[in-house]
Amino acid sequence: MKRLLLLVILNFQLSIIHSSAAQSAANVKLSVGYPSPSAAFYPLFATKEAGLLEKYGFDSEMVYVQGVKLIQVHVSGQLDISTVSSVVYLQASVGGADLIQVASSIDNQIMKLMVHPSIAKPQDLKGKTLAVTGFGSLTDLLLRPALKNWGLEAQKDVKIVQIGRMPDIATAIAQKTVDGGMLSFPTSLHAEKFNLRTLLDFAEGFESPASTVVVSRRYASANRDTVLRFLKAYIEGTKRLLTDRELGIRALRRYGGVTDRDMLATTHDLFTSRYIKKIPKINLKGVENSLSLIAESNPKAKGRKADEFFDSSFMEELETTGFVKSVWP
Repeated sequence: MKRLLLLVILNFQLSIIHSSAAQSAANVKLSVGYPSPSAAFYPLFATKEAGLLEKYGFDSEMVYVQGVKLIQVHVSGQLDISTVSSVVYLQASVGGADLIQVASSIDNQIMKLMVHPSIAKPQDLKGKTLAVTGFGSLTDLLLRPALKNWGLEAQKDVKIVQIGRMPDIATAIAQKTVDGGMLSFPTSLHAEKFNLRTLLDFAEGFESPASTVVVSRRYASANRDTVLRFLKAYIEGTKRLLTDRELGIRALRRYGGVTDRDMLATTHDLFTSRYIKKIPKINLKGVENSLSLIAESNPKAKGRKADEFFDSSFMEELETTGFVKSVWP
């Protein structure tokens, strides 16, 4: 009888321990940053909207920090995981920031240099003014090498100014306050209604990831299971985005700041059919191209190897253990 009583007590204690452990796992705090309401970060939005971060045991907070300021906030330790362009995180990493890429959802930059209709070719830009969201931002980092490739020197042949928000850039071009500027979707689609024209589409013919998942080396080493669980949620979220149109539209309405139903539907259909990968594996060539792009204006990037700045072991583990196949049979 005493032995039976002891077993009952022991089982009760074990159930409390297991329950406590489960509760602890369900309450893991996770701060996830993103730098723009752009559809480039659609997989993250869908993952959150579908409740998949909670499914994998996170009490998650979505943190919007505009542009390159996101990197500063992440490096300071206020964020655990961020989704950001490869060009932006690499610019910081070659300078010594502790950031590495663990996944990649979009392998091209969804960005356009759009100009007033009076500008027909790159040479027409000489003496003109172009707008970026901010100096050192992705828009700035992409624009300067493009001008150089056309034989134009930034701030000498072409003046660059910072305006802030992309909708404001589009308005400034339409009103001819500036002659052109860097725009991403869906602002670029709105800009076409103002008869603005695309002088350069950065998504065509050049792999340079627009949407990557980054963490610090220190965090990845100390919290490997957390990163793996986040990526599991992210992979499932990507599938939901690609297979559940209404969920995708809700996610972009909530986090992308878009309210027009037709625009939401157009954005969803374009990104899911053209840009977003089913499996967010790291694109080696894309990282190499991004480094080369940065090296044109940043000597610290010259001679650096792409594998210094990513860790493919997380996605590889999810493939070898069969998780990826369980999501995408």
